[in-house]
Amino acid sequence: MSKSPNSAKALLTSPPAIAAFISLISFSAFLRTLRNGFVPSWDDGRNLIDNPNFRGLAWPQLRWMWTNHLMDHYVPLAWTTFGVDYTMWKLNPFGYHLTNIVFHALNAGLFFFLTLAVLRLSLPKELCHKGSLIAGSAFSALVFALHPLRVESVAWATERRDVLCGFFYLLALLAYLRPYSAPGTKPSVKADYWVSFGFFVAAVLSKEMAVTLPVILLILDVYPLRRLSLAPGGLAQSKRVLLEKVPFFAVSLADGAMTFYVAMKSHLPDPLSALGWIPRFGITIYGMSFYILKTLSPVRLSPLYPVTGYKIDPRGWPFLISLACVLGVSAAAWILRRRVPGLLAVWLAYTVILLPVGGLVHNGSQIAADRYTYLSCLGWAILAGAAIVWFLQPGVRFAAAVGLAALAAVVLGALAWQTQSQIAIWRDPETLWDRAVRINPDSPAALGNLGTELYHSGDLLGAEDCYRRAIAIAPAFVKAHGDLASILLHERRVDEAIREYQIIQQLVPASPEAYTGMGNALLMGRQINAAIAQYRRALQLQPGYEVARDNLRTAIALSQQSPRNP
Repeated sequence: MSKSPNSAKALLTSPPAIAAFISLISFSAFLRTLRNGFVPSWDDGRNLIDNPNFRGLAWPQLRWMWTNHLMDHYVPLAWTTFGVDYTMWKLNPFGYHLTNIVFHALNAGLFFFLTLAVLRLSLPKELCHKGSLIAGSAFSALVFALHPLRVESVAWATERRDVLCGFFYLLALLAYLRPYSAPGTKPSVKADYWVSFGFFVAAVLSKEMAVTLPVILLILDVYPLRRLSLAPGGLAQSKRVLLEKVPFFAVSLADGAMTFYVAMKSHLPDPLSALGWIPRFGITIYGMSFYILKTLSPVRLSPLYPVTGYKIDPRGWPFLISLACVLGVSAAAWILRRRVPGLLAVWLAYTVILLPVGGLVHNGSQIAADRYTYLSCLGWAILAGAAIVWFLQPGVRFAAAVGLAALAAVVLGALAWQTQSQIAIWRDPETLWDRAVRINPDSPAALGNLGTELYHSGDLLGAEDCYRRAIAIAPAFVKAHGDLASILLHERRVDEAIREYQIIQQLVPASPEAYTGMGNALLMGRQINAAIAQYRRALQLQPGYEVARDNLRTAIALSQQSPRNP
Protein backbone atom coordinates (compact mmCIF):
# COMPACT_ATOMS: atom_id res chain seq x y z
CA MET A 1 0.00 0.00 0.00
CA SER A 2 1.53 3.35 -1.10
CA LYS A 3 1.99 6.23 1.24
CA SER A 4 -0.23 9.25 0.87
CA PRO A 5 1.25 12.54 -0.45
CA ASN A 6 0.67 14.07 2.98
CA SER A 7 2.72 11.32 4.64
CA ALA A 8 5.57 11.83 2.18
CA LYS A 9 5.48 15.60 2.74
CA ALA A 10 5.49 15.09 6.51
CA LEU A 11 8.53 12.85 6.17
CA LEU A 12 10.35 15.40 4.01
CA THR A 13 9.75 18.13 6.60
CA SER A 14 10.47 15.92 9.62
CA PRO A 15 13.51 17.24 11.55
CA PRO A 16 14.80 13.72 12.43
CA ALA A 17 14.59 12.66 8.78
CA ILE A 18 16.38 15.80 7.63
CA ALA A 19 19.05 15.40 10.31
CA ALA A 20 19.64 11.82 9.13
CA PHE A 21 19.89 13.03 5.51
CA ILE A 22 22.41 15.71 6.52
CA SER A 23 24.48 13.10 8.36
CA LEU A 24 24.41 10.88 5.27
CA ILE A 25 25.59 13.74 3.04
CA SER A 26 28.37 14.56 5.49
CA PHE A 27 29.44 10.92 5.69
CA SER A 28 29.51 10.65 1.89
CA ALA A 29 31.53 13.85 1.53
CA PHE A 30 34.38 12.40 3.58
CA LEU A 31 34.41 8.83 2.21
CA ARG A 32 37.56 9.63 0.28
CA THR A 33 39.37 9.84 3.61
CA LEU A 34 39.14 6.05 3.90
CA ARG A 35 41.89 5.75 1.28
CA ASN A 36 44.31 7.82 3.36
CA GLY A 37 47.01 6.47 5.60
CA PHE A 38 48.47 7.65 8.88
CA VAL A 39 50.77 10.67 9.12
CA PRO A 40 53.70 9.37 11.22
CA SER A 41 55.56 12.69 11.19
CA TRP A 42 52.52 14.62 12.46
CA ASP A 43 51.69 12.91 15.78
CA ASP A 44 50.16 9.72 14.31
CA GLY A 45 53.51 8.03 14.75
CA ARG A 46 53.93 8.79 18.44
CA ASN A 47 50.25 8.47 19.29
CA LEU A 48 49.28 5.38 17.30
CA ILE A 49 51.91 3.64 15.17
CA ASP A 50 54.69 3.50 17.78
CA ASN A 51 52.48 3.42 20.87
CA PRO A 52 51.66 -0.06 22.23
CA ASN A 53 49.86 1.27 25.32
CA PHE A 54 46.41 1.88 23.77
CA ARG A 55 46.18 -1.41 21.88
CA GLY A 56 43.18 -3.12 23.41
CA LEU A 57 40.62 -2.70 26.17
CA ALA A 58 42.14 -4.85 28.89
CA TRP A 59 42.86 -3.38 32.32
CA PRO A 60 46.53 -2.38 31.56
CA GLN A 61 45.43 -0.45 28.47
CA LEU A 62 42.47 1.19 30.20
CA ARG A 63 44.64 2.18 33.16
CA TRP A 64 47.13 3.79 30.79
CA MET A 65 44.38 5.58 28.85
CA TRP A 66 42.93 7.13 32.01
CA THR A 67 46.21 8.12 33.64
CA ASN A 68 48.61 9.18 30.87
CA HIS A 69 49.45 12.68 29.58
CA LEU A 70 51.09 11.66 26.32
CA MET A 71 52.13 14.75 24.38
CA ASP A 72 50.76 16.82 27.27
CA HIS A 73 47.10 15.94 26.69
CA TYR A 74 44.68 14.25 29.08
CA VAL A 75 42.04 12.79 26.75
CA PRO A 76 41.02 9.39 28.19
CA LEU A 77 37.76 9.11 26.24
CA ALA A 78 39.57 9.73 22.96
CA TRP A 79 42.08 7.03 23.89
CA THR A 80 39.25 4.66 24.74
CA THR A 81 37.81 5.06 21.24
CA PHE A 82 41.26 4.37 19.81
CA GLY A 83 41.34 1.21 21.91
CA VAL A 84 38.03 0.14 20.38
CA ASP A 85 39.45 0.83 16.93
CA TYR A 86 42.49 -1.32 17.64
CA THR A 87 40.38 -4.27 18.75
CA MET A 88 38.51 -4.09 15.43
CA TRP A 89 41.13 -2.92 12.93
CA LYS A 90 44.55 -3.37 14.57
CA LEU A 91 46.67 -0.65 12.92
CA ASN A 92 44.75 -0.43 9.65
CA PRO A 93 44.16 3.33 9.13
CA PHE A 94 40.90 2.60 7.32
CA GLY A 95 39.09 1.88 10.59
CA TYR A 96 40.44 4.92 12.43
CA HIS A 97 39.37 7.20 9.59
CA LEU A 98 35.97 5.49 9.46
CA THR A 99 35.35 6.25 13.13
CA ASN A 100 36.29 9.89 12.61
CA ILE A 101 33.89 10.16 9.67
CA VAL A 102 31.04 8.58 11.63
CA PHE A 103 31.46 11.02 14.52
CA HIS A 104 31.63 13.97 12.13
CA ALA A 105 28.46 12.82 10.37
CA LEU A 106 26.67 12.50 13.70
CA ASN A 107 27.87 15.98 14.64
CA ALA A 108 26.36 17.38 11.45
CA GLY A 109 22.96 15.95 12.42
CA LEU A 110 23.27 17.21 15.98
CA PHE A 111 24.24 20.66 14.76
CA PHE A 112 21.09 20.75 12.64
CA PHE A 113 19.00 20.26 15.80
CA LEU A 114 21.08 22.83 17.70
CA THR A 115 20.64 25.44 14.98
CA LEU A 116 16.92 24.71 14.83
CA ALA A 117 16.65 25.29 18.58
CA VAL A 118 18.73 28.48 18.56
CA LEU A 119 16.87 29.99 15.61
CA ARG A 120 13.51 29.16 17.14
CA LEU A 121 14.56 30.91 20.35
CA SER A 122 16.24 33.87 18.66
CA LEU A 123 14.11 34.95 15.73
CA PRO A 124 10.81 36.85 15.87
CA LYS A 125 7.77 34.59 15.80
CA GLU A 126 6.57 36.02 12.50
CA LEU A 127 9.76 34.69 10.85
CA CYS A 128 9.63 31.26 12.48
CA HIS A 129 7.80 29.43 9.71
CA LYS A 130 8.54 25.71 9.90
CA GLY A 131 9.77 25.47 6.33
CA SER A 132 12.14 28.42 6.58
CA LEU A 133 13.47 27.29 9.97
CA ILE A 134 14.25 23.84 8.60
CA ALA A 135 15.84 25.29 5.45
CA GLY A 136 18.01 27.67 7.46
CA SER A 137 19.04 24.99 9.95
CA ALA A 138 19.88 22.52 7.19
CA PHE A 139 22.00 25.11 5.43
CA SER A 140 23.86 25.89 8.68
CA ALA A 141 24.56 22.22 9.34
CA LEU A 142 25.82 21.58 5.81
CA VAL A 143 28.02 24.70 5.81
CA PHE A 144 29.60 23.41 9.02
CA ALA A 145 29.91 19.80 7.87
CA LEU A 146 31.11 20.32 4.30
CA HIS A 147 33.50 23.19 4.91
CA PRO A 148 37.13 22.33 3.99
CA LEU A 149 38.29 23.70 7.35
CA ARG A 150 36.80 20.51 8.83
CA VAL A 151 39.17 18.27 6.87
CA GLU A 152 42.07 18.45 9.33
CA SER A 153 39.83 17.37 12.22
CA VAL A 154 38.28 14.49 10.26
CA ALA A 155 41.06 13.26 7.95
CA TRP A 156 43.82 13.30 10.58
CA ALA A 157 43.50 10.20 12.75
CA THR A 158 45.09 11.84 15.81
CA GLU A 159 42.43 14.56 15.78
CA ARG A 160 39.79 12.10 16.93
CA ARG A 161 39.80 14.50 19.87
CA ASP A 162 38.02 17.18 17.80
CA VAL A 163 35.17 15.10 16.43
CA LEU A 164 34.63 13.27 19.73
CA CYS A 165 34.73 16.48 21.77
CA GLY A 166 32.39 18.11 19.24
CA PHE A 167 29.93 15.22 19.65
CA PHE A 168 29.64 15.66 23.43
CA TYR A 169 29.87 19.46 23.22
CA LEU A 170 26.86 19.59 20.90
CA LEU A 171 24.92 17.12 23.05
CA ALA A 172 25.63 19.26 26.13
CA LEU A 173 24.31 22.38 24.37
CA LEU A 174 21.22 20.55 23.10
CA ALA A 175 20.42 19.18 26.56
CA TYR A 176 20.82 22.65 28.08
CA LEU A 177 18.51 24.28 25.54
CA ARG A 178 15.94 21.48 25.34
CA PRO A 179 13.57 22.71 28.06
CA TYR A 180 13.34 26.13 26.41
CA SER A 181 13.36 25.19 22.74
CA ALA A 182 10.47 22.72 22.57
CA PRO A 183 7.39 24.82 21.68
CA GLY A 184 4.40 24.56 23.99
CA THR A 185 6.13 22.63 26.76
CA LYS A 186 6.87 23.64 30.32
CA PRO A 187 10.61 23.64 31.03
CA SER A 188 11.89 20.84 33.27
CA VAL A 189 15.35 22.20 33.79
CA LYS A 190 16.78 19.95 36.50
CA ALA A 191 17.10 16.66 34.61
CA ASP A 192 18.33 18.33 31.43
CA TYR A 193 20.79 20.41 33.45
CA TRP A 194 22.51 17.30 34.83
CA VAL A 195 22.40 15.56 31.45
CA SER A 196 24.10 18.62 29.99
CA PHE A 197 26.69 18.55 32.77
CA GLY A 198 27.42 14.87 32.10
CA PHE A 199 27.95 15.49 28.40
CA PHE A 200 30.18 18.46 29.27
CA VAL A 201 32.43 16.27 31.43
CA ALA A 202 32.64 13.77 28.57
CA ALA A 203 33.61 16.58 26.20
CA VAL A 204 36.39 17.76 28.55
CA LEU A 205 37.68 14.18 28.77
CA SER A 206 37.80 14.13 24.96
CA LYS A 207 39.68 17.41 24.44
CA GLU A 208 40.66 20.26 26.73
CA MET A 209 39.10 22.89 24.43
CA ALA A 210 35.69 21.96 25.89
CA VAL A 211 36.50 23.92 29.07
CA THR A 212 35.00 26.95 27.30
CA LEU A 213 31.45 25.55 27.43
CA PRO A 214 30.40 27.17 30.77
CA VAL A 215 31.03 30.62 29.32
CA ILE A 216 29.09 29.67 26.18
CA LEU A 217 26.16 28.67 28.41
CA LEU A 218 26.29 32.09 30.07
CA ILE A 219 26.22 33.75 26.66
CA LEU A 220 23.16 31.67 25.78
CA ASP A 221 21.59 32.68 29.09
CA VAL A 222 21.89 36.31 28.03
CA TYR A 223 20.81 35.68 24.45
CA PRO A 224 18.62 34.08 23.29
CA LEU A 225 17.33 32.66 26.60
CA ARG A 226 17.34 36.04 28.39
CA ARG A 227 17.76 34.35 31.76
CA LEU A 228 20.49 36.78 32.84
CA SER A 229 19.51 40.37 33.51
CA LEU A 230 21.00 43.30 35.41
CA ALA A 231 17.57 44.85 35.93
CA PRO A 232 16.47 45.07 39.62
CA GLY A 233 13.64 42.61 39.09
CA GLY A 234 15.89 40.04 37.49
CA LEU A 235 18.75 39.93 39.98
CA ALA A 236 17.40 36.95 41.92
CA GLN A 237 16.92 34.98 38.71
CA SER A 238 20.41 35.95 37.54
CA LYS A 239 21.93 34.83 40.83
CA ARG A 240 20.38 31.37 40.40
CA VAL A 241 21.61 31.17 36.83
CA LEU A 242 25.16 32.02 37.91
CA LEU A 243 25.12 29.57 40.81
CA GLU A 244 24.01 26.71 38.60
CA LYS A 245 27.21 27.16 36.55
CA VAL A 246 29.45 26.50 39.56
CA PRO A 247 29.86 22.74 38.83
CA PHE A 248 30.67 23.52 35.21
CA PHE A 249 33.31 26.09 36.11
CA ALA A 250 34.75 23.78 38.77
CA VAL A 251 35.39 21.10 36.13
CA SER A 252 36.84 23.68 33.74
CA LEU A 253 39.18 25.11 36.36
CA ALA A 254 40.32 21.67 37.49
CA ASP A 255 41.06 20.53 33.94
CA GLY A 256 42.67 23.86 33.07
CA ALA A 257 44.92 23.71 36.14
CA MET A 258 45.97 20.13 35.36
CA THR A 259 46.66 20.98 31.70
CA PHE A 260 48.71 24.03 32.67
CA TYR A 261 50.69 22.03 35.26
CA VAL A 262 51.52 19.28 32.76
CA ALA A 263 52.45 21.82 30.09
CA MET A 264 54.73 23.75 32.44
CA LYS A 265 56.33 20.53 33.65
CA SER A 266 57.10 19.65 30.04
CA HIS A 267 58.17 23.23 29.23
CA LEU A 268 55.48 23.28 26.54
CA PRO A 269 54.36 26.94 26.56
CA ASP A 270 56.83 29.43 25.15
CA PRO A 271 58.33 31.40 28.06
CA LEU A 272 57.53 35.08 28.28
CA SER A 273 61.20 35.87 27.76
CA ALA A 274 61.09 34.06 24.39
CA LEU A 275 57.75 35.49 23.30
CA GLY A 276 56.69 38.78 24.90
CA TRP A 277 53.21 40.13 25.47
CA ILE A 278 53.05 42.09 22.21
CA PRO A 279 53.80 39.04 20.02
CA ARG A 280 51.31 36.98 22.05
CA PHE A 281 48.68 39.65 21.48
CA GLY A 282 49.64 39.70 17.80
CA ILE A 283 49.20 35.90 17.46
CA THR A 284 45.77 36.11 19.12
CA ILE A 285 44.58 38.94 16.87
CA TYR A 286 46.01 37.32 13.74
CA GLY A 287 44.26 34.02 14.52
CA MET A 288 40.89 35.64 15.15
CA SER A 289 40.92 37.36 11.76
CA PHE A 290 42.59 34.41 10.00
CA TYR A 291 39.77 31.97 10.78
CA ILE A 292 37.11 34.43 9.62
CA LEU A 293 38.99 34.92 6.35
CA LYS A 294 39.44 31.18 5.81
CA THR A 295 35.77 30.56 6.60
CA LEU A 296 34.75 33.02 3.90
CA SER A 297 37.50 32.01 1.45
CA PRO A 298 38.85 28.52 2.24
CA VAL A 299 41.81 28.52 -0.14
CA ARG A 300 45.50 27.80 0.42
CA LEU A 301 44.77 25.69 3.48
CA SER A 302 47.79 24.04 5.07
CA PRO A 303 48.53 21.59 7.89
CA LEU A 304 50.98 24.11 9.34
CA TYR A 305 50.85 27.91 9.38
CA PRO A 306 54.22 28.97 10.83
CA VAL A 307 54.81 31.86 13.19
CA THR A 308 56.77 34.50 11.34
CA GLY A 309 57.81 37.87 12.69
CA TYR A 310 56.10 40.01 10.07
CA LYS A 311 52.71 38.51 10.93
CA ILE A 312 52.92 39.54 14.59
CA ASP A 313 54.99 42.70 14.21
CA PRO A 314 52.72 45.61 15.27
CA ARG A 315 54.06 47.56 12.29
CA GLY A 316 53.58 44.75 9.76
CA TRP A 317 50.65 44.79 7.35
CA PRO A 318 49.33 41.29 8.30
CA PHE A 319 48.98 42.38 11.92
CA LEU A 320 47.46 45.75 11.02
CA ILE A 321 44.89 44.16 8.69
CA SER A 322 44.07 41.56 11.35
CA LEU A 323 43.65 44.23 14.00
CA ALA A 324 41.40 46.27 11.70
CA CYS A 325 39.27 43.16 11.04
CA VAL A 326 38.89 42.35 14.75
CA LEU A 327 38.11 45.94 15.69
CA GLY A 328 35.68 46.27 12.79
CA VAL A 329 33.70 43.15 13.71
CA SER A 330 33.74 44.12 17.39
CA ALA A 331 32.41 47.60 16.57
CA ALA A 332 29.72 46.24 14.26
CA ALA A 333 28.62 43.67 16.85
CA TRP A 334 28.34 46.36 19.53
CA ILE A 335 26.57 48.94 17.36
CA LEU A 336 24.06 46.34 16.10
CA ARG A 337 23.58 44.69 19.50
CA ARG A 338 19.91 45.69 19.71
CA ARG A 339 18.93 45.11 16.09
CA VAL A 340 21.07 41.95 15.57
CA PRO A 341 21.91 40.65 19.08
CA GLY A 342 22.93 37.31 17.60
CA LEU A 343 26.01 38.88 16.02
CA LEU A 344 27.38 40.00 19.39
CA ALA A 345 26.59 36.61 20.94
CA VAL A 346 28.36 34.76 18.12
CA TRP A 347 31.37 37.08 18.25
CA LEU A 348 31.76 36.61 22.00
CA ALA A 349 31.39 32.83 21.72
CA TYR A 350 33.92 32.73 18.87
CA THR A 351 36.42 34.73 20.93
CA VAL A 352 35.94 32.65 24.07
CA ILE A 353 36.41 29.30 22.30
CA LEU A 354 39.59 30.50 20.60
CA LEU A 355 41.23 31.90 23.74
CA PRO A 356 42.68 28.57 25.01
CA VAL A 357 44.44 28.01 21.68
CA GLY A 358 45.34 31.64 20.97
CA GLY A 359 48.58 33.46 21.57
CA LEU A 360 48.26 34.15 25.31
CA VAL A 361 49.53 30.66 26.17
CA HIS A 362 51.40 29.92 22.97
CA ASN A 363 53.39 26.80 22.12
CA GLY A 364 54.78 25.28 18.99
CA SER A 365 55.69 26.72 15.62
CA GLN A 366 52.13 27.35 14.38
CA ILE A 367 50.32 30.68 14.43
CA ALA A 368 46.96 29.07 13.58
CA ALA A 369 45.47 25.65 12.78
CA ASP A 370 42.41 24.57 10.80
CA ARG A 371 41.35 22.19 13.59
CA TYR A 372 40.74 25.11 15.95
CA THR A 373 37.69 26.08 13.87
CA TYR A 374 35.75 22.88 14.60
CA LEU A 375 33.99 24.40 17.62
CA SER A 376 34.80 28.08 17.31
CA CYS A 377 33.07 28.62 13.95
CA LEU A 378 29.77 26.95 14.84
CA GLY A 379 28.25 30.36 15.57
CA TRP A 380 29.09 31.74 12.13
CA ALA A 381 27.27 28.80 10.54
CA ILE A 382 24.22 29.54 12.70
CA LEU A 383 24.26 33.15 11.47
CA ALA A 384 24.30 31.87 7.88
CA GLY A 385 21.19 29.83 8.64
CA ALA A 386 19.53 32.84 10.27
CA ALA A 387 20.12 34.82 7.06
CA ILE A 388 18.31 32.11 5.09
CA VAL A 389 15.33 32.23 7.47
CA TRP A 390 15.19 36.02 7.29
CA PHE A 391 15.23 35.96 3.49
CA LEU A 392 12.48 33.30 3.35
CA GLN A 393 10.09 35.31 5.51
CA PRO A 394 6.37 35.01 4.66
CA GLY A 395 5.46 36.75 1.41
CA VAL A 396 8.78 36.16 -0.35
CA ARG A 397 8.36 35.62 -4.07
CA PHE A 398 8.70 32.11 -5.43
CA ALA A 399 11.36 33.17 -7.94
CA ALA A 400 13.42 34.76 -5.18
CA ALA A 401 13.17 31.60 -3.09
CA VAL A 402 14.27 29.47 -6.03
CA GLY A 403 17.18 31.83 -6.67
CA LEU A 404 18.23 31.61 -3.02
CA ALA A 405 18.03 27.82 -3.13
CA ALA A 406 20.23 27.79 -6.25
CA LEU A 407 22.76 30.11 -4.60
CA ALA A 408 22.82 27.96 -1.46
CA ALA A 409 23.36 24.85 -3.59
CA VAL A 410 26.27 26.53 -5.40
CA VAL A 411 27.88 27.54 -2.09
CA LEU A 412 27.52 24.04 -0.64
CA GLY A 413 28.75 22.46 -3.86
CA ALA A 414 31.83 24.69 -3.89
CA LEU A 415 32.58 23.84 -0.26
CA ALA A 416 32.18 20.10 -0.92
CA TRP A 417 34.44 20.29 -4.00
CA GLN A 418 37.13 22.14 -2.07
CA THR A 419 36.81 19.59 0.74
CA GLN A 420 37.52 16.76 -1.71
CA SER A 421 40.68 18.52 -2.85
CA GLN A 422 41.74 19.07 0.76
CA ILE A 423 41.15 15.40 1.68
CA ALA A 424 43.50 14.38 -1.16
CA ILE A 425 46.26 16.47 0.44
CA TRP A 426 46.06 14.23 3.53
CA ARG A 427 46.45 11.08 1.38
CA ASP A 428 50.01 10.41 2.54
CA PRO A 429 52.71 12.25 4.53
CA GLU A 430 54.81 13.26 1.53
CA THR A 431 51.82 14.84 -0.23
CA LEU A 432 50.81 16.61 2.97
CA TRP A 433 54.19 18.18 3.66
CA ASP A 434 54.82 19.02 0.04
CA ARG A 435 51.60 21.03 0.20
CA ALA A 436 52.68 22.70 3.45
CA VAL A 437 56.01 23.75 1.91
CA ARG A 438 54.28 25.07 -1.22
CA ILE A 439 51.96 27.23 0.89
CA ASN A 440 54.64 28.34 3.36
CA PRO A 441 58.11 27.84 1.85
CA ASP A 442 59.64 29.70 4.82
CA SER A 443 58.43 27.13 7.38
CA PRO A 444 61.39 25.22 8.91
CA ALA A 445 59.06 22.65 10.52
CA ALA A 446 57.29 21.87 7.22
CA LEU A 447 60.64 21.61 5.41
CA GLY A 448 61.96 19.33 8.13
CA ASN A 449 58.93 17.05 7.96
CA LEU A 450 59.06 16.91 4.16
CA GLY A 451 62.73 16.04 4.43
CA THR A 452 61.90 13.17 6.77
CA GLU A 453 59.34 11.75 4.34
CA LEU A 454 61.73 12.09 1.39
CA TYR A 455 64.42 10.35 3.44
CA HIS A 456 62.11 7.41 4.19
CA SER A 457 61.16 7.15 0.51
CA GLY A 458 64.85 6.98 -0.48
CA ASP A 459 65.21 10.47 -1.93
CA LEU A 460 68.32 11.43 0.07
CA LEU A 461 69.20 14.34 -2.22
CA GLY A 462 65.73 15.88 -1.81
CA ALA A 463 65.81 15.29 1.94
CA GLU A 464 69.22 16.94 2.29
CA ASP A 465 67.98 19.96 0.33
CA CYS A 466 64.96 20.31 2.65
CA TYR A 467 67.12 20.10 5.78
CA ARG A 468 69.61 22.66 4.51
CA ARG A 469 66.79 25.06 3.55
CA ALA A 470 65.27 24.63 7.01
CA ILE A 471 68.61 25.32 8.70
CA ALA A 472 69.18 28.39 6.54
CA ILE A 473 65.87 29.80 7.83
CA ALA A 474 66.30 28.60 11.45
CA PRO A 475 69.99 27.95 12.29
CA ALA A 476 69.04 26.64 15.76
CA PHE A 477 66.67 23.96 14.36
CA VAL A 478 68.20 21.00 16.20
CA LYS A 479 66.11 18.26 14.56
CA ALA A 480 67.08 19.43 11.06
CA HIS A 481 70.77 19.38 12.04
CA GLY A 482 70.35 15.86 13.44
CA ASP A 483 68.49 14.53 10.41
CA LEU A 484 71.03 16.12 8.06
CA ALA A 485 73.83 14.50 10.05
CA SER A 486 72.13 11.11 9.65
CA ILE A 487 72.07 11.54 5.87
CA LEU A 488 75.71 12.59 5.84
CA LEU A 489 76.66 9.51 7.87
CA HIS A 490 74.61 7.31 5.56
CA GLU A 491 76.64 8.70 2.65
CA ARG A 492 79.89 8.36 4.67
CA ARG A 493 80.56 12.11 4.55
CA VAL A 494 82.15 11.92 7.97
CA ASP A 495 83.70 15.37 8.31
CA GLU A 496 80.43 17.10 7.37
CA ALA A 497 78.50 14.90 9.81
CA ILE A 498 80.95 15.74 12.62
CA ARG A 499 80.39 19.45 12.00
CA GLU A 500 76.63 18.98 12.30
CA TYR A 501 76.96 17.09 15.58
CA GLN A 502 79.26 19.80 16.92
CA ILE A 503 76.54 22.35 16.18
CA ILE A 504 73.95 20.18 17.95
CA GLN A 505 76.19 19.83 21.01
CA GLN A 506 76.55 23.61 21.14
CA LEU A 507 72.78 24.08 20.84
CA VAL A 508 71.81 21.27 23.26
CA PRO A 509 74.81 20.50 25.51
CA ALA A 510 72.87 17.95 27.58
CA SER A 511 71.63 15.82 24.66
CA PRO A 512 72.83 12.19 24.91
CA GLU A 513 71.69 11.65 21.30
CA ALA A 514 74.09 14.37 20.12
CA TYR A 515 77.07 12.68 21.80
CA THR A 516 76.02 9.26 20.55
CA GLY A 517 75.70 10.60 17.01
CA MET A 518 79.12 12.24 17.28
CA GLY A 519 80.51 8.94 18.53
CA ASN A 520 79.05 7.16 15.50
CA ALA A 521 80.64 9.70 13.15
CA LEU A 522 84.01 9.43 14.87
CA LEU A 523 83.82 5.64 14.85
CA MET A 524 83.09 5.69 11.12
CA GLY A 525 86.16 7.92 10.70
CA ARG A 526 88.23 5.37 12.67
CA GLN A 527 88.76 7.80 15.57
CA ILE A 528 87.91 5.04 18.00
CA ASN A 529 89.16 6.49 21.31
CA ALA A 530 87.45 9.81 20.58
CA ALA A 531 84.25 7.89 19.83
CA ILE A 532 84.53 6.03 23.15
CA ALA A 533 84.74 9.36 24.98
CA GLN A 534 81.59 10.57 23.24
CA TYR A 535 79.64 7.41 24.15
CA ARG A 536 80.74 7.67 27.77
CA ARG A 537 79.61 11.29 27.89
CA ALA A 538 76.21 10.22 26.53
CA LEU A 539 75.92 7.59 29.28
CA GLN A 540 76.85 10.15 31.93
CA LEU A 541 73.90 12.23 30.74
CA GLN A 542 71.55 9.23 30.46
CA PRO A 543 72.87 6.08 32.17
CA GLY A 544 70.11 3.89 30.76
CA TYR A 545 70.67 4.87 27.12
CA GLU A 546 71.00 1.43 25.51
CA VAL A 547 72.06 2.68 22.06
CA ALA A 548 75.06 4.48 23.53
CA ARG A 549 75.90 1.47 25.73
CA ASP A 550 75.81 -0.97 22.80
CA ASN A 551 77.89 1.34 20.61
CA LEU A 552 80.39 1.81 23.42
CA ARG A 553 80.87 -1.98 23.64
CA THR A 554 81.47 -2.10 19.89
CA ALA A 555 83.97 0.76 20.05
CA ILE A 556 85.88 -0.81 22.96
CA ALA A 557 86.06 -4.12 21.09
CA LEU A 558 87.46 -2.34 18.04
CA SER A 559 89.91 -0.47 20.23
CA GLN A 560 91.22 -3.73 21.68
CA GLN A 561 91.65 -5.16 18.18
CA SER A 562 93.48 -2.02 16.97
CA PRO A 563 95.14 -0.46 20.05
CA ARG A 564 97.08 2.06 18.02
CA ASN A 565 93.98 3.72 16.66
CA PRO A 566 93.51 7.28 17.99
